[in-house]
Amino acid sequence: MEKIFAEKVMEWYKSNRRSFPWRVGMSSEWITALTAILLRKTRAETVAKHYERIIKALETPEHALQLKIEEIEELLKPLGLHKTRARQIRQLAEAWGKSEKLPGLGPYALSLIDCLHKRKPVAVVDVNTARVASRFFGVDKGKVEEVLRKAVEAAGTCELNLAIMDFAARICTPRKPKCGVCTLTETCAYFRSPKPLA
Repeated sequence: MEKIFAEKVMEWYKSNRRSFPWRVGMSSEWITALTAILLRKTRAETVAKHYERIIKALETPEHALQLKIEEIEELLKPLGLHKTRARQIRQLAEAWGKSEKLPGLGPYALSLIDCLHKRKPVAVVDVNTARVASRFFGVDKGKVEEVLRKAVEAAGTCELNLAIMDFAARICTPRKPKCGVCTLTETCAYFRSPKPLA
């Protein structure tokens, strides 16, 4: 099932992938970690509008440490949660390269770094990828990471994580999923169930 899922999602992704500046700009682990903080509880489209300006100012941990906390807050204001994010970015910059425990980074950000920079076949689990997995495979939250990891291994590429995120945004939406145009319905537990599983 994981192989079928991976093949179909990757096939859909070829012509439906979303274009965001961080998809080509995550050239370092720092930029990936920073991007994960910016995207937290914020729509990708909103982050995209301000991304290049923010990344230019916070390009490295050293850049972040040169700015006053108030300057970082001002930079992040258009995204909301600017005081919290500024504090997290400052703490992260201070710990970067000095500690294995990086403040402000949860499993999502760490798995993104493992996937994009260390090329580990890991599942990047967030509310969106979890929704797609639980619906398609008919599993509860406890099994989501396992089935997604197996799907990434079957795909042979960590890019499957990005493909699932795009699929979740465009097809397998939280409310009123577009099952009518979905290429996964033949084997999707959610579609075949009389009672929605997620």
